[in-house]
Amino acid sequence: MDEKNVFEWLWLVNCLGCGNKRIWDIMQAFSGVSDAYMAMINSDSRKDILTAAENKAAAKVSEKQINELISYCTKNNIYILTYDDEKYPDRLRSIFNPPAVLFCRGDMTCLENDFSLSVVGTRKPSVYSVKVTESLVKELVGFGITIVSGFAVGIDIAANMSAVRNGGKTIAVLGCGLDYNYPRENSVYREDIEKNGLFISEYFPQATGTLQTFPARNRILAALSLGTIVVEAGMKSGALVSAGLALSQGRDVFAVAPHNLFDKRYGGNVSLIRDGAVCLCGVNDILYEYYENYGHKIANTARNMNVDIPPEISGRNEEKNIKKLREQEFIGEKNISGKKYTEFDPSGLEGEAAKIYAFLKEGGKPMLADDLAAEFDMDISEMLMLLTDLEIDGAVSPEAGQTYRAN
Repeated sequence: MDEKNVFEWLWLVNCLGCGNKRIWDIMQAFSGVSDAYMAMINSDSRKDILTAAENKAAAKVSEKQINELISYCTKNNIYILTYDDEKYPDRLRSIFNPPAVLFCRGDMTCLENDFSLSVVGTRKPSVYSVKVTESLVKELVGFGITIVSGFAVGIDIAANMSAVRNGGKTIAVLGCGLDYNYPRENSVYREDIEKNGLFISEYFPQATGTLQTFPARNRILAALSLGTIVVEAGMKSGALVSAGLALSQGRDVFAVAPHNLFDKRYGGNVSLIRDGAVCLCGVNDILYEYYENYGHKIANTARNMNVDIPPEISGRNEEKNIKKLREQEFIGEKNISGKKYTEFDPSGLEGEAAKIYAFLKEGGKPMLADDLAAEFDMDISEMLMLLTDLEIDGAVSPEAGQTYRAN
């Protein structure tokens, strides 16, 4: 964490307010936060940058105030994640009005997984919806998917805690400060989530929530994910706000099939499905959407978690191939039994798969999937599918950072 960078961003946020899009209007005139900070601490130069009200607020911000905030966060295990930080998710950086600063507590590695899904829904769910949420999340984390939700009562906390209880990762996005105890009934879950997941908020640690901050946080919730799952929503549910934001950000929207088409509690789900959302009847509907681009991750995690990949998703009905994938747990030159692996016989490979294997074998070292795609003038999604095929055949083995080596 760059202390100077943190100080400058916090100064800017203190002047203009958390989540204020004016931050980005002003930043357009500068090459970076340091330039903006230097211009705005000068009372004369900032008059040309800020409105009268903003200038008045800026005059009240002191160095002592910022340092006290930094000290508070340090003492309370809060990581201050700025827009310039290398840990800041690219997916979040690309949206309209991204948070300039995020306050984080818990496992920061939760932000590293780009295969995340948001789960949202009503605060007063039916028994059916809670069961669906818990069951669906249990299966999703089994495939290595990080669950993002809002820590509200109802569907949100059911999703957050199902991820934790089943050994998965979860991110709780708050509409208030990290140290403001809201909702109180969920306080008993905080410790478990901090140990196994991550709390994040764009608001100062002790800030209370307002009618504006909770809808505003939904843009962050949606942006962190590939898609948003709406479990139960009425026609005026706040979950539909998250769904709308997901669509505006180019994300997917899944709507759980209603327990009862005529029940008004599911009116939002019915409307979403009618308007083109994916009708979600089980985990396969999600895996199908993402297998092309994330098949390698689904396969690797399923193998490690001893979970079957649905044959209809992978396009392979031969159960022996899936079993074979699980048995090939190579670690360096050895598998989990400690025996050296047998060199692969490529005689059964054809077309592009044969060329890719031969190229890797001749090179004699692991290569990134991106580099292989460039070498063969191929789209990365197509390359990943071919590498997944080769992995299942036992021709290649995945290593860290989306690299592959020939067996």
